[in-house]
Amino acid sequence: MAVKAKGKKGKQDKGDLRVRLIRYSLYHPLTPRPLRFGTMRMLRHWTIHRAWQIHKRNSRKERELELERQYNKIRAACEELRRTDPRLFRIAIAKKGVGAPPIELRIPTDTPPKNGWNHSWKRA
Repeated sequence: MAVKAKGKKGKQDKGDLRVRLIRYSLYHPLTPRPLRFGTMRMLRHWTIHRAWQIHKRNSRKERELELERQYNKIRAACEELRRTDPRLFRIAIAKKGVGAPPIELRIPTDTPPKNGWNHSWKRA
């Protein structure tokens, strides 16, 4: 049983600040209310959402299979190089000279950059 603070109404303990902030964000007048769908609309919404989740899962599986295929090809190529010329294999696998990448190196991504190639760039 909670004990109320003695005194005037405005002087009561307000509780944990985090709880108050969560309540404020949930019940603020400008916060959009949760969607309330009718039965058929909810069924349509669920169907579309489920189809999207299945599509994302299939895309993720395809991507993982593609990466696995690439990895297996690289491993097979390294094994072939090891069997044919051990000296070249050691050179290819050696970590000599591997350090921090140059600062102007762009981070590898799956998509091209938004602004394209910077033709005016010059090494400092």
